[in-house]
Amino acid sequence: MQSIDKVKSAGLAKFTSLVYLYTGLGIAFWMICAQAIAKNTGLSMALFQGMANHRIISMILMIGVPIAFISLCGRFAARSYFLTFISYLGFLFALSFIGVPIFYIYSAKSIIQTLTVTSAIFVVSAVVGFTMKKDLTKWRRTLMIGLISIIVVEALNIFLFKSAPLMMFISAAIIIIFLFYIAFDSQNIKRIYQNNAGSESLGAIALFASVNLVLDFINLFLSILQLFGDSN
Repeated sequence: MQSIDKVKSAGLAKFTSLVYLYTGLGIAFWMICAQAIAKNTGLSMALFQGMANHRIISMILMIGVPIAFISLCGRFAARSYFLTFISYLGFLFALSFIGVPIFYIYSAKSIIQTLTVTSAIFVVSAVVGFTMKKDLTKWRRTLMIGLISIIVVEALNIFLFKSAPLMMFISAAIIIIFLFYIAFDSQNIKRIYQNNAGSESLGAIALFASVNLVLDFINLFLSILQLFGDSN
């Protein structure tokens, strides 16, 4: 019995390490893509012009395209590691367009400092969530309601109110809610492993499991940068 438990524990540890490895690599790839696009002045200016002239369409594309790749990633996770990986890269590349403006708005020093702070906060929240004995599944509905509320308020502020103080408040709210999301998604790694322990596609499943953690990190990073970053 003890040997079986040790095997399960070792399997969970390996799976968890793989999820966080993919998360770190995914965040790095996202930053590299965003910076590469930002360095391409023509592409960046076309992006900013499109965002200025077609704000609603741009917002739909920037949200909808990554979600479409996430959906593909989930479909392929149980069938093909290669297709899951390609979908994962597509998701990160599509999402990287959201990060392009930070390289024009904030200094390199500010971006690096914020990355460091966000990484530290992420690790602490992830460890707390993963080691917490309390079941966090009850948080799912509350977190989703909070996230939807923030998205609605942010959209109203962008198109109607255009209030800088309200945007700061929204950024603070996003930081708080994604701290809880990091804890929730970190604990959820255990459930994912338990449900797929016998699967031959654990590598692809770990890749897909890292998607939420990547999103958590990016949202936390962008919100901290917006609150405390030094503008260019």
